[in-house]
Amino acid sequence: MITQLKNPQSNMYCDFKRAVKGGDFNWNYISPSYEGATPGMLSHTFIKRPGDIKYPVCEGVGVNFAHDVVTEILESNDIILNCIYRININMVFPQAGKQQTPVHRDHPFPHHIMIVYFSNGGKTIIENDEHDPKEDDVIIFPGVPHCHELPKDDMRIVLVATYLSGYDDTKGSVIDER
Repeated sequence: MITQLKNPQSNMYCDFKRAVKGGDFNWNYISPSYEGATPGMLSHTFIKRPGDIKYPVCEGVGVNFAHDVVTEILESNDIILNCIYRININMVFPQAGKQQTPVHRDHPFPHHIMIVYFSNGGKTIIENDEHDPKEDDVIIFPGVPHCHELPKDDMRIVLVATYLSGYDDTKGSVIDER
């Protein structure tokens, strides 16, 4: 279910990653959920997921920068993008207790997920498939239930984008049915 994409690591990507990992980036603290099931973490939302209002909302500073990085990676892998539902950066630190997040779906409607790893560690797990990341890896997978392991040694920094892949009208087929 997991497909690894090539990361062009363009100047724009490197500038964005440097900004995210820099000391001036604005992070928000998300407290742990009940009994530590979901770990405490730092997060920055660029595009907020659809919720009570049924459309995504641009929320964070740098939304255009984040959008352009996501678009560049998908386009360089010949994936047609119709709509971005959410873009978020998460930073999870090694923590005591449960070492795997709860299995979850990002949205209750069809979507795909792209994860860009700005650090090493913190496997992504989908059913019997998993990805043990290296810094700058990019993976995509359908919006199915998934989870991740907490990092063992250092923080886990990932960009998560959920999106609707496009149709190629010239061929009459769906693109990105991975």
